[in-house]
Amino acid sequence: MKTITMKTVTMLVFMVLVSSGCSSNPYNPYNTPTNSKGVEITKSAAIGAVGGAAAGVVIGDSRKSTLIGAGLGALIMGGSKAYQEYSE
Repeated sequence: MKTITMKTVTMLVFMVLVSSGCSSNPYNPYNTPTNSKGVEITKSAAIGAVGGAAAGVVIGDSRKSTLIGAGLGALIMGGSKAYQEYSE
């Protein structure tokens, strides 16, 4: 069994902080969209890449697993956001 290192704790805290920024402001006083669809998709893909990279570091402890996690996270988050944006 692996021991929890400072790197693991730091990455988990970072993932929580990054994912907490995903919430939007439901009280937009101007009733206008704040971002276009492309910007929202790109932000989601970037957040997914960071989260996937963090998960790759925690799970695999190698550069290869970090890159695979970042790629998969970006694809999954960007793809799901694109689906949400264009199915409205």
